Amino acid sequence: MIDVGFDFTGRHVLVTGGTRGLGLAMAQAFRTAGARVSVTGTKILPSLYDADLSGFDYHQLQLSSADAIESFVEKIGSVDVLVNAAGARLSSSMDEHEREFLCHSARLGFVGPQRLTQQLRHRICASTAPGGGAVVHTSPTLAWLELTQTSADAENELRAQTAQAGRAWSRIGARVNTVLTPHRVAVPSQQRLVASVVTVDSGTVLTRPRTTPEVNADEVATIAMFLASTGAAALSGQTIHATVRR
Repeated sequence: MIDVGFDFTGRHVLVTGGTRGLGLAMAQAFRTAGARVSVTGTKILPSLYDADLSGFDYHQLQLSSADAIESFVEKIGSVDVLVNAAGARLSSSMDEHEREFLCHSARLGFVGPQRLTQQLRHRICASTAPGGGAVVHTSPTLAWLELTQTSADAENELRAQTAQAGRAWSRIGARVNTVLTPHRVAVPSQQRLVASVVTVDSGTVLTRPRTTPEVNADEVATIAMFLASTGAAALSGQTIHATVRR
């Protein structure tokens, strides 16, 4: 449960990938803080998801399609906060050439979260919310860069992109920051247990499960909300790592 007070009343928050996992936890947190929240997913109807999305404005969005992104931007209206929490999911029906083309398109920013962010730039910068508009990238954004790079190189590039965009956007009334999770993020319905292994002379014995240290989704959501809040109005271009409690 989030026990830090935030008030996003009157703001429109868009959470890509807000139908499950970390994205859903962030969407719920912003809604609880009073925001009007729009979420995106790849399915036609929100009822096709396990989560109850009735409290959100749902939009189907294929981030792998430049045309779909442009069509979505035309319909979404004003946006105060953009949270990029949608990972890269490529269709299994793609042939090798289509997949290669898409991967390089994502690498160059023609599709994916970077494309959506740029398309929404003027709307976010036009936000009249105290502290201005905000963009928050999250760990799923790395998946788009990892289509053509190693995990380490992808993180370095996202850091560089965040720093560059943060400087540029801060001059025109908005902020860009990133929050990354070094380990798996635990959401309420997930319990990640790992059995302790003890080796004795007679062989390997499995003892009772132990909980693997994880970052809680609510904790990450709190960081994202801070980065989008008035309190972080002077913070832009930063990449923050959420740490694991042990």
